[in-house]
Amino acid sequence: MNDNSDSPKKLYEIIIDSILKKIDQNQFSFETPICTEIQLMEEFQVSRITAKRAITELEYQGILYRKRGVGSFVVRDIFQRRAKMSNPSSNTPAVFAFLLPYTFKENNIFNMIAKINTKINSSNGFLSLFITDGNRSKERMILKQLLEQNIAGILLYPSSTDFHLDLLNQFVFRNIPVIISDQPVTTPYLYNVLCDNITGARTLTEHLLSLGHRKICFFSEKSIACTPSVAERLGGYLDALRNAGLSTEPEYIIPKVTDSSEESFQQYIRTLKSSGVTAIICENDGVAYRLIKACDSMALKVPKDISICGFCNDYDNITSICQNEELMAEHIGDIFLESLTPDRNLPHKVLVPATLCVKGSTGECAEEVW
Repeated sequence: MNDNSDSPKKLYEIIIDSILKKIDQNQFSFETPICTEIQLMEEFQVSRITAKRAITELEYQGILYRKRGVGSFVVRDIFQRRAKMSNPSSNTPAVFAFLLPYTFKENNIFNMIAKINTKINSSNGFLSLFITDGNRSKERMILKQLLEQNIAGILLYPSSTDFHLDLLNQFVFRNIPVIISDQPVTTPYLYNVLCDNITGARTLTEHLLSLGHRKICFFSEKSIACTPSVAERLGGYLDALRNAGLSTEPEYIIPKVTDSSEESFQQYIRTLKSSGVTAIICENDGVAYRLIKACDSMALKVPKDISICGFCNDYDNITSICQNEELMAEHIGDIFLESLTPDRNLPHKVLVPATLCVKGSTGECAEEVW
């Protein structure tokens, strides 16, 4: 992305400049919020999305932090940070790029970003976020643009198994670390930080077995064949069944949903229930949530009539596997910091332990078959 000083600034950038000007002129208090979304909407006559974008960008940079229901505050050491970032005699800030395939809504990813930023801020670095919308062409375009910039490292949540190795190689050849997260990779010169999907799914299945479930479905919306992380979760599910002496029933595995409508989900539930299934493990919590909504519309009670669980711990009422994003952030931050030193470690895989979070969507196996 080449800078063009003649191009007009976007609305959120104008808001950011205004907030930074207030900070530079000491027109704020650490004890009171410097802004709220509503205040910015009224002051600049912009939408809530634009106001939130400005605040979020400053949070990524470690300049603001948010208190829910109160507003956004300036961090305590802001003047030291600003001086360090702007002092010509200091080292140029190290910019690490994070390519994410979706606009995050859950606190898990936000906390992960904040923790990485906090860690690398200590060494004059910061994380720059790029949303790819799950679009491979956009993902590739951003990577090409980043090759023209002075990027210190790349963190990529790939939108598919084909994660543009030809472009990533060019970063590696320039001694720029590349970290792949969320999906397992076998390329030995790329860092890989991800949740222990196999153990997580095995633990989730064992939880259902302990509740008396024996006919357990594995339900995936994405193609298992094309999504390594989901394939690993299927592997953990199969391991648990084998360890319990249970055979695998092909009709209990949905390897890819062809239609994601509520009517289609209802039909899946009818078919699975008629075959005796009493519990469903979903590839993630989003799929679990939509299955639960489909059950509600069918007057099926969860977990009384059927237990449903997921992965990623995104909802308060769904039994799930916590991927421990904060610990992943610690490892990612360490890799980035080490890359700024002469004695950096060789690329390696970091497998972060998964934790079972039991909530209200799983219960003891019902006796009768629907």
